[in-house]
Amino acid sequence: MKEKILGVLGGIGPLATVYFMDMLVKMTDAESDQQHIPVLCFNHSTIPDRTAYILDHRSPNPLPVMEEDAKLLERAGASCIVIPCNTAHYFYEQLQKAVGVPIINIITETVAAITSRQPEVKKIGILATEGTIAAGSYQKACADRGVACAVPGEADRRSLMNIIYNQVKAGKEADFEEFMRIIGVMKHDGCDAVILGCTELSIIHRDFHMKRADVVDSLEVLAKKSIALCGKKALEE
Repeated sequence: MKEKILGVLGGIGPLATVYFMDMLVKMTDAESDQQHIPVLCFNHSTIPDRTAYILDHRSPNPLPVMEEDAKLLERAGASCIVIPCNTAHYFYEQLQKAVGVPIINIITETVAAITSRQPEVKKIGILATEGTIAAGSYQKACADRGVACAVPGEADRRSLMNIIYNQVKAGKEADFEEFMRIIGVMKHDGCDAVILGCTELSIIHRDFHMKRADVVDSLEVLAKKSIALCGKKALEE
């Protein structure tokens, strides 16, 4: 059987990409180096900002750069590709058309994971960038699965963007109390589960050792799916 190689179109952001790579190793059921997934990773940090373009098309377009990166990973031998950035999935269909190998969709996989594990879930809260929310990516994925979804109010979205851009992306400690307050608002508004739909929020999930069944980290879902598609087994939680 031919060895499967995972291609990681990364750098968006760099810290989230490194954390994803760490996840792949730590979450794989392996007892030796040889039992881990072969990975090609391009941590391309200079890709233009995705949210900036989604909100204002006069901003630099990241798609051409991402298309070239995906093609580079395919030429290098990637069997499938992942993009550890939720907002970048605004461009998912164009990127998939640019290559002949499958690109794992973090958004559809995360919603599918929740509805499969927790079929009683009726409403999902989405914590994400303004770009992801404006794109409607999670809203569509939830509708396709027959569940309602909600996003934070305008003030809380601004606060989340501050946490993502001015704290995590800037290499500063996140305001965990404010982060948890926003999750509390979503739960109070009737959300059965809350998705961390930005990989910078995954960093907070790690740094503060969050262990809540009702808070789902999209990056963890992507790592588990990547491990399975590459023919390996993920460790049981």
